[in-house]
Amino acid sequence: MAKRIAFFATKEEIENYFSLSTNRENLFEPHYNLSPGQHIPVITRADGDLDINRVRWGGELDSAAVIKTEKVQDEITKKDAIRCIIPLSGFFVWKDDLEKGHPFFVRMLNAPVMSCAGLMYGKDDENFKILSTQSNVLVQPMSPTMPLLLDRELSFRWLNNESNSDEIINEAGKLFLFTDLSVMRVSKKVNDPKNNDSKLIQPIPK
Repeated sequence: MAKRIAFFATKEEIENYFSLSTNRENLFEPHYNLSPGQHIPVITRADGDLDINRVRWGGELDSAAVIKTEKVQDEITKKDAIRCIIPLSGFFVWKDDLEKGHPFFVRMLNAPVMSCAGLMYGKDDENFKILSTQSNVLVQPMSPTMPLLLDRELSFRWLNNESNSDEIINEAGKLFLFTDLSVMRVSKKVNDPKNNDSKLIQPIPK
């Protein structure tokens, strides 16, 4: 399970990948060790147009920051959640999901953005959760689950709240091959959520 995430994509990279435009430069402050409770840019669709805002990861009343894909429809129906995309630069996993020892940083090999499916909740307590799915063969030795990753086409379909979520989730599970992702062993300094600098994502020898 992804308990920490990183965001250091540039404004231009996000705008180009998602075909959107914003004048809000402050949205794109880099963060190399984000924990639940902190804010990150999140993309939604409003009145046909894409919108990007900084949103808190996980709600105050519900400590869960990750939700299983099979619960998506219940969340949409019962909690009035809407679909969103979380544009990441990567995420961290630990062996057996225990935040000790050396973490591993997972990122895309040939793209500046890792597009993750999510759900966004509530106006009074606006927050989002990342969808989790079964890990691929690359991540599975560390963690049985990982964020649900989408390509550009599926990202746009996911943001259309009228499209079939189950179909998109099934298609996403077949998207990325072993060679699409990189898993790097990184510094134990990631284990302290107070640490936040670019050295945290530098690979170290295994």
